[in-house]
Amino acid sequence: MHGMRLFLDCEWSDPEGHQLVSLALVDASGQHRFYAERDPLPSTPSDFVREVVYPLLDRGITALPDLAFTEALRAFLASFEDPLILADAGEDFALLSHALGGFGQPGWPPAPPWRPMLVIFGDVLMRIEDYFDARPEARERRHHAMVDAEALRWAFEKIGGARS
Repeated sequence: MHGMRLFLDCEWSDPEGHQLVSLALVDASGQHRFYAERDPLPSTPSDFVREVVYPLLDRGITALPDLAFTEALRAFLASFEDPLILADAGEDFALLSHALGGFGQPGWPPAPPWRPMLVIFGDVLMRIEDYFDARPEARERRHHAMVDAEALRWAFEKIGGARS
């Protein structure tokens, strides 16, 4: 699928956004999805992450050791030709790159190509809030990477996918 838009959200455990917890990608149609959580989780999360993010995690089959996480993420991304990946935080792109690169383990071949697009303009951010305001069930799960990626997808499509 050439030039497909993928919407990215990551959760991280530290204030600097260096320790990935979970990562979600969803395509513009909402049909193609990737979601994974690290196993083991970072052991020293911030209080917010321990109290809000960790309880939202799915675990089970989505909890992957780093090697399996990287392999699954690369396989998903390889099914798209030249994807444009949209996120509302620059840290998301750094964490995606780190996961694609094997979490710092040497010997990985180059990752499938992708292009980043940071979407932090006000109309998208306001639509994200509209998404959560209209969906109490989503609001209760805010800060789950897939829920937040879906909110970004919905918000971007609501404004007509403009500015791409």
